Amino acid sequence: MERPYLYDAALLPSGLHYPQSFLDFIAQDDVSNIFPWKFICYDGKEAADGRKEELERLYPARKLIPFAYESGTDDCSCFDAATPSSNPRVYFVHAYASPGWEDRGYANDFSDWLNIAEEAAAAWRQWFQNKSGRDALEARLEKIRREKWR
Repeated sequence: MERPYLYDAALLPSGLHYPQSFLDFIAQDDVSNIFPWKFICYDGKEAADGRKEELERLYPARKLIPFAYESGTDDCSCFDAATPSSNPRVYFVHAYASPGWEDRGYANDFSDWLNIAEEAAAAWRQWFQNKSGRDALEARLEKIRREKWR
């Protein structure tokens, strides 16, 4: 697996540090077990920087550091850089929504986000195995969002 690209410290707001739980997770040999979520750091520098710049353009009032996106959607997960922290809150952002409508909820921190992503991944795996219908998958994912996202 290629080495993950992390934003240079100069691109990060003052006081924001990547959570150790995030760094430990992406250092693993295989992080593909959370599909439909994918980590931006494996898309390369140009793609990662482009996604960050696009969010800054779309939502200039927010300080968001994107680190993952949901395959097939405009949803991404971002560290909250508004408050200096080594364990920041994670926002679910629906990119390209009008400012004020982009916020889809949050997880308390990366570990909380990872639990949610793993639960969504399990729903996808079950759907692929059982072929239980797209409606059943969508209903399960919506239940996860309602119960887990804040």
